[in-house]
Amino acid sequence: MAPFVSTIVGGTVGLLTGMYAIALRGRTVLKPQASYLVFTAGGAYIGFEYYRFKQYEKQLIERRRVVLLERRAIRQAEAAAAAGTV
Repeated sequence: MAPFVSTIVGGTVGLLTGMYAIALRGRTVLKPQASYLVFTAGGAYIGFEYYRFKQYEKQLIERRRVVLLERRAIRQAEAAAAAGTV
């Protein structure tokens, strides 16, 4: 569901950006424009790529978490061994 939402939001933002750009030129905004398709497709692509990036970021965070937990377990084992021999 999330890639669908990201794509729709990105497409909507792209469409609104295109409408704003047309309005800045002083042209009629609600008249169908071919550029709206380009802006919408570009926005949808950016939205989908954002979703993919967030998934990649979650994977990196999870991998880092596993490494940190392993290091902590090693440190705790070393501390317990040092405390037991003192």
